[in-house]
Amino acid sequence: MTKTLRSCWLDSAIAVAIFALALAVYNATLTPSLSYKSADGNELATVCYTLGLAHSTGYPLYTWLGKLFTFIPVGDVAHRVNLMSAVLGAAAVALLYLIMLTITNRRLPSAFTALFFAFSLTFWSQAVIAEVYAPNVFMIALTVWLLLRPPSVPPNHATLLRAGFGGEAGRNRLRTACLLLAALTFGLSLGTHLSNLGFALAFALYVLLVDWRVLKRPAVIGGALALFLLGCSQFLWLPYKASTLNDAFMLRNAPRTLQSIYRYTLGAFPEFKFAFPLQAIPARIVLYLELLRQNFGLVGIVLGVYGMWEMLFRHTKKFYLFITMYLVHVFFFVQYRVFDLDVFFIPAHFIYAIFIGYGVYRLVEYVRVLSNNRGKLWRGAVNVGLAVLLCLPIAREVQANYERNDYSDETAINDFYQNAFEILPEGSVLLGRGGVFGHDMFYFRMVYDARPDVLMPHLTNPRPSPEDVRGREIYTTMRLDSPQAGRGPWALPPGLVESDAWHIPVLMGQSGGRDLVLYQVSAEPPELVVIGMEAEPEYQIGQRLGGLELVGYDLDGEEIDRGGHLHLTFYWRVLRPEQALIATMLGDESLEAHPLGLGNLPRYMQEFRPPQDAIIVEDYLLVVPSQTPVGWQTLKVGLQQPLQPGQEGQYNGEMLEIGKVLVTQ
Repeated sequence: MTKTLRSCWLDSAIAVAIFALALAVYNATLTPSLSYKSADGNELATVCYTLGLAHSTGYPLYTWLGKLFTFIPVGDVAHRVNLMSAVLGAAAVALLYLIMLTITNRRLPSAFTALFFAFSLTFWSQAVIAEVYAPNVFMIALTVWLLLRPPSVPPNHATLLRAGFGGEAGRNRLRTACLLLAALTFGLSLGTHLSNLGFALAFALYVLLVDWRVLKRPAVIGGALALFLLGCSQFLWLPYKASTLNDAFMLRNAPRTLQSIYRYTLGAFPEFKFAFPLQAIPARIVLYLELLRQNFGLVGIVLGVYGMWEMLFRHTKKFYLFITMYLVHVFFFVQYRVFDLDVFFIPAHFIYAIFIGYGVYRLVEYVRVLSNNRGKLWRGAVNVGLAVLLCLPIAREVQANYERNDYSDETAINDFYQNAFEILPEGSVLLGRGGVFGHDMFYFRMVYDARPDVLMPHLTNPRPSPEDVRGREIYTTMRLDSPQAGRGPWALPPGLVESDAWHIPVLMGQSGGRDLVLYQVSAEPPELVVIGMEAEPEYQIGQRLGGLELVGYDLDGEEIDRGGHLHLTFYWRVLRPEQALIATMLGDESLEAHPLGLGNLPRYMQEFRPPQDAIIVEDYLLVVPSQTPVGWQTLKVGLQQPLQPGQEGQYNGEMLEIGKVLVTQ
């Protein structure tokens, strides 16, 4: 009897240890604040703090949980919401251990399953940013764990015995209590991702397979339904908070009526659902299998298939629970058209990890059976060998995925906007993308009330008019004269500024290959060209880079705080046409890359036709990342091939070392 209770404590201790290990790794790779690793993560971080309404499908539970995490006194608000993903992701991993333990009653394969899933590529990537997917897996895991129900109560567990859960009658009461709690958590889970509703069939099937006589207990069915609806009642948050929406696309279906609530939730994004013809489905399945391979490898896929086969005959009821969950989820999202499809399959990966774990469990059992006829020392050696063998794929997984999921130095957005708000003139206008994708800018106003004198007309009105900005100095984080500026529901309306206005970069940075630029919108052209004899750079260089010659540069001060900005002026002579970008680095940190003339040279040449011996002058502020090491750093400039967002820059030849900058704390 004592051993049974001791086993419960040991299993709990192992679950806590798994939670702590996963959380330690997630925290070490956690995004410190805002990032572009998720398309809507910056909005979610902001909405959690303001208790507003997120984009469809609203995510009420996620918002409320996020609000609780914003009270934790560590980092900034966005960091705390990122931390929620890490904590709940680690909790989901611990629950996966308990789920596997319920199925197999073996600690080693259960721990392997939990950690193998914990450090898989896609799940790890979502456990370190502000996103719904890690908290959603926690809710799924909690529901499944409750649904599987504890098989028995330890005979000497005084608390549960006093509560009336001893014996067969008590066991039935415990099952009923777990079923009711599972119904509640299932309803609540829809507030982390509404696609969980597809698991209803699997849950109902499993309940009936375990005990079909529940159909004769209307009180239990009614109670479960009532608790499920109680969880669903969180969506009353939508009409209550509909007035906080500032997204033109979401305002089309602002959830103020029953019909619009449906369109905001179950009816949201119809263009994404079942978006592929029948003949395209095989290719989509191949795409899914490739995503599965990226997370678990070919060996993992084979182990999962083997685990399905073994579970079918040894735990048939549980097999039907998991295979129904898995097939429904994969069937729906294979036909879903989104650019970030991999993250939508995370619940399917979670279930597949259970199949992998069961396959490993059966193989371990076969090995142990073969060693049972040997001595105690031999069996101990086999157990140690199995533990080491199962640690190897986890260690390899961590090694392979750590760098790809290490976002701990992702401070570019904060660095850029802190500098932008510092240099903006009093009473100026700041424009940029709106709606969901504008919260890299909105966050600082809505959370910290940064620069209340600076007008952001698209924050409160997604369709601002020219009258809103007239008479003020205008700055923007996107070129309003580009063809893409007026496209999409999150774009600013056309005609907001004069069509012939110049967009002059004044502050530049970079986040993962994505340019961060603050433009001044001006009726006057930039001072882009000087006659050769008039160019008097502070530091003479006279070095050739491709088709350009760097005549020299000016640097306003050689000492800069981390997270601050350098004032830099380059002087270029054109020797032949050059399509490559001009890239700058400080030490090993890539700072930015831009076309010659900061994007204004073609128009300037056409309108003003400067002489051939003219010197191109680029004068701008350059953000120094707050992760830059303290001390003397080498300032470098070179040429880089144009790249797409997220790509690594390919440099043409050597980076030219042009000077030293002292970076201080």
